[in-house]
Formats: sequence, structure tokens, C-alpha cells
Amino acid sequence: MSNPQSKQSLKDVLPTLAEPYPAQLVLTLESLHLMSLQKNPVLPNKSEIARYHICAYLTVERYQQQLKLPLPSLNKIPAQPKVVNKILDDFRANVLNGFKSPTNSPRKSMASPSPFNTPTKGSNNKLNLSPSKNGPSTPRVSSPLKRLQALRDEDGAIAKKSKSNNALSDAASPFNPKNNPKTPTKQSAPGTPGTPSTPRYQRHITISDFISFANNFYIPSNVTPQMVECFLDQKHKFTKKNEWLLACGMIHAAYVRINHKLINYTMGAKKKLEDQLFQYQKGGLMKDNMKTWINIIEEAVKVEPWVIDLDKKFIDGTWSSLTQDNIQTLEITAKLGKGWEIVEKFGSMVTPDTMFDSNTQNTYYSTWTSKVLSELDS
Repeated sequence: MSNPQSKQSLKDVLPTLAEPYPAQLVLTLESLHLMSLQKNPVLPNKSEIARYHICAYLTVERYQQQLKLPLPSLNKIPAQPKVVNKILDDFRANVLNGFKSPTNSPRKSMASPSPFNTPTKGSNNKLNLSPSKNGPSTPRVSSPLKRLQALRDEDGAIAKKSKSNNALSDAASPFNPKNNPKTPTKQSAPGTPGTPSTPRYQRHITISDFISFANNFYIPSNVTPQMVECFLDQKHKFTKKNEWLLACGMIHAAYVRINHKLINYTMGAKKKLEDQLFQYQKGGLMKDNMKTWINIIEEAVKVEPWVIDLDKKFIDGTWSSLTQDNIQTLEITAKLGKGWEIVEKFGSMVTPDTMFDSNTQNTYYSTWTSKVLSELDS
């Protein structure tokens, strides 16, 4: 095999198939790889490393029944499974459309000359090659599209020799779809990306999308629920705009407070944060528009409780976990001990109002007395 990447990709997609691999499989893989570079030059989510593996997977699908190949595997493709499935759908819709209606090359140029024909005076002697140098099954073509067409013609000739192969060649596959030729499918204009089954950008955000977006910037787990609650309360204001504007603004407000030293004392840190927000958002935002709304949302969320807590904890250093609710919970725990809620659910009549003589109550009373006396002395 001329290309080691092709060999490794086939080895990963077909781990149970021993080498050497069939020549048709190799030639189709390389041709399909070149076609994918022309039709889809850029793959999403940094999955360019998986291009050979994806082309190998589609090639194995093409020849699985004809060459009696095992089922292809997605386990060793170096990309996320969701990304791989999306790229496979894009390749079937965009790259393999060229194989459905390829540019027909002259059939005479693909036919092999007979070694017994005597060339005439005006014929070109270069075309009369011996069969040992040029086999009839591998004609020379100048593009990957024509090479795939040559392989398709060769497959048709092989299928006509046996009825079983003919039945297999009629099976539906990504390379041989059983569509009605009289009703061609609608194709996108040249130079424009194909329309996938799911929209490329989404204006609305689910809770899981917001949490995943926040995790990309290492927002603390105790802050994220408060941000989700705030997002759900305010997202109705962005129904006609884009909810990703609100998400980017909230994540920016939290990040600049948690990492305020990094933002203030590192050159280019704020620009890097804006670039990462633009990279991870999935709403198709314009960068300048996103930056404008980040500043607007920064001013709007200053009065939110979670923003005030972040200011006190990471900027002012005056944050305390002893809020009024926490103090009451700690007092009850000190009286009854840990796990008293479970006992109360089982119907226990012992509550903080009736439990006076327990060890935990005595400890709580001693601690409270010492605290009051120390405050009086001071």
C-alpha cells in the first residue's frame, strides 16, 4: 500500500481483516479521500485527523457484501462518536453525490486494446500496450471522480458474470442508492455547504447545553446551578435574538470574577477569553455582536446574588458561608446530630423543641455559652 495512513485507517476500521487488503478497497479509499478534500476541506471540532478513517469506513460499507468483508468498526476512529456520525452523514450527502452522477469519460478511452490487433498506419502506437504492463481492469484516469467511475464500471462487469453478485450489487448502500433516476434529489449550489439533517446552528439552549458550555470554562459546580436558574429566568428576553448571547455574557461575567487576577495582569487574557467564547458557542454568533452583548449583560447581572457572591469571594475577600439559612441549619445539626432529617422522616417525635437532655444538646449548650461569654468579655 502506497499510503501508510490508508493502511492504518483500514486496520483500525477492519481490525479482524488480515493484510494484504484488496486493491479495489485501497483505490476507492484513496480516491474518496481526495474527493473529500475537494468537497469538505475543513472538518468540524478538530476532527481532521479522522478523515482517513471516515473515508475507510465508507469504503468498507461499499464493498462489504461484494468482497465479504466484516462489519466496519467506529471504536478506533480518533474523534467523538457524535462528530463521526455527523461527518459520515455529511460525506454521504456531499461527497458521495458526485459518485451518483459523475462526469462520464469516453468509453473508448477506457477499453483496453487487444494484443492481437495490428495497428494501422494512422493509429497511435502508444495506445497498443502489452497486457503485462497495462491490465484491462485498471485504466488510467486523471481524477478521483473518474477513478471511482472506473471502479463502478468494473464492478458492473464482475456482477454480470454471476447471478449472486448481480443480486448483491443491487443492494442499497451509500455508494449505490436505489433512488428513482427520474426524480433527482435537490442539491445545494456549488460552493455552499450541504444542508444536514439537523440545523448547524441553534438559537435556543437547553439546560444540558448551558452546563456543558460552563464546564468548558471551569465554572465551579456550586455556582453553575445559580447561573442556570438566572438563565432560565432571563432567556425569554432573547427569544427573538439568540439565547447564546445571554449564555456568553453570563459565562464571561463569572469567568472574569473568578480569574480576575489572570485577566488583569496577563496580557491578551481577555481577548483569549473572547476567542474561546466565540469558539465554543453554537449559535452562529458574529464576534463583534457577541462582544457588544457581553458588555451589556455584564452591566445587567451585577445585581444578581451569584454575581455579588463571586465579587465578595474572589475580588473583595469578604465572602462568608455563614448566611442566615446556613446558621439555622448548623444550629439544628448541633442540637440533634447529623442525619436527624432521616429520623424525622420515619416519624420521630423528637425535634429541636423537645430534645433537651441529649449529649449533642449539652455540647451545643456549652459551645453557645462559651461563645456568648467571650463576646461579652470583648
